[in-house]
Amino acid sequence: MSLIHRTVALLGLVIVLGETPIIVLAQPPQTLNNQTNAVDLFNQGVNKTQRGDYQGAINDFNQVLKIDPKVIEAYCNRGLARFGLGDYQGAIADFNLALRVEPNHADAYNNLGNVRVVMGDLKAALADFDSAVRLDPKLVDALYNRAVTRSELGNLQGAIADYNQVIQLEPTLAQAYGNRGLIRSQQRDKSGALTDLQQAAKLFRNQGNTAAYQQTLSYIEKIQHSPNPSPSKQP
Repeated sequence: MSLIHRTVALLGLVIVLGETPIIVLAQPPQTLNNQTNAVDLFNQGVNKTQRGDYQGAINDFNQVLKIDPKVIEAYCNRGLARFGLGDYQGAIADFNLALRVEPNHADAYNNLGNVRVVMGDLKAALADFDSAVRLDPKLVDALYNRAVTRSELGNLQGAIADYNQVIQLEPTLAQAYGNRGLIRSQQRDKSGALTDLQQAAKLFRNQGNTAAYQQTLSYIEKIQHSPNPSPSKQP
């Protein structure tokens, strides 16, 4: 399971339906099990991040890393806290420090990509998501983020391929159906778009996400009233 789940809601593409909150590791890493003070500090940092006290969280994770400078989770969560403060360069530095300790850490690459998206460097973000997926082909967060980024860069088929994998791995992720449906609408696949968006609406409704449900219904109505695409002419 991924260490840090869907850390940053990526930009809309097409539009990322619904919101994805910052979530940090709720349990201390096993490497700190015998270091009570470090465990307490780690948990304090997590709690402070969840409350929005990012500077306090950074201070706690700094103390954890003084006790044990190889705690990857502390670098990643400190990176999230720095992101929360708008310190994007500091966040990138922390995720790179995590990768220095563990070069095959897929979540650190995923988080790097998220920050680079917010900074507007989509090509660098795509490279980070590629690395994350290469290291963990079932990391839903990275597949989803790469799908959004590919779409932003105009690679619609690549985005659909990623959404297909996301849906296979996490079939209740409404945003994936919604975004795939919007791409299919761009590709003039009216039937496929409506099927995806109707499934997204159903999931949003079942999950109690009223705003995203209403937003999806508006897309469905718009597509339903759009003209059917003309058949392609044969050469």
